[in-house]
Amino acid sequence: MKRNLSDYIVALAVIACSLVLLGALTIALSGYRLKKPARTLQINYEDVTGVKVHSEVRYAGAPAGRVIAMRHLSAAERGAAENKKDAVRVTISLDEGVPPLPSDVIATLSSDTLLAPKFVALSAGTPGGKTLANNAAIEGHPAYGLEQITAAAGPLFENANRLLDNLNVTVTDLKGNLGQFMPKISPLVDTVKTDLDELQKVVTALGGVEKNANTVLGTADKFVGTTDKQLQAQMKELHVILLNLKVITTHAKAITEALGEKPNRLIFSGKANTLTPEEEIIKSSKPLPAKKP
Repeated sequence: MKRNLSDYIVALAVIACSLVLLGALTIALSGYRLKKPARTLQINYEDVTGVKVHSEVRYAGAPAGRVIAMRHLSAAERGAAENKKDAVRVTISLDEGVPPLPSDVIATLSSDTLLAPKFVALSAGTPGGKTLANNAAIEGHPAYGLEQITAAAGPLFENANRLLDNLNVTVTDLKGNLGQFMPKISPLVDTVKTDLDELQKVVTALGGVEKNANTVLGTADKFVGTTDKQLQAQMKELHVILLNLKVITTHAKAITEALGEKPNRLIFSGKANTLTPEEEIIKSSKPLPAKKP
């Protein structure tokens, strides 16, 4: 059966269209641009995790361009840079509709949500001043996310865990010592047990403080991509919790010291000690004694 000429024409047209689409897809994925960008800006960063070639660039929150290149800074470039921690240079292209960038523009890395892709965010800067030249190089600011907050608060939580472990050991030793005196002070057994339970509640409450602090860090993902004002509010809240934990652990030393020296204070009351005021504990940058001399 003979084939018509139209069959060959259709087949060749399909093949040609497929080749054109394949070429267009290859160009799009490779990032090759037929037209050279008219305006570019180079930004030095310490870390660009989450950003890649073709990532979006936003100016004052509106789309303004794309990331067209990324490279590592050489040892000589890092040595000559003002910030010695800079390690990566990101080159971005700016759309024609973006106005000239002021010299005080701030470049950061941001994202809409915790799981959303990151983009390069440019602030609006101050109008009426000097503007950046084409292909100028500026200093970028790192992104503040959950990982950075956790790393900064990690040593504090480790110290809190050690204190809780020491308190648990002290409570266990006290229970053993009191067990030897139980036959001699049977009328006071119920009272001693009640005091030990209250002390155990104090230890549990200290553990709850640590869990609350971890909860604050766990909710940090809700404001990572929000405004700076929201991030500052969350950091202030975390600061207050950590200050409260500092006061609690300092006063807890008085309990541990008193029980370690004289366990019978659980049964026989003694002279009340004057604890170090909360204001002095918060203002001090060094460990303070729990009791005032």
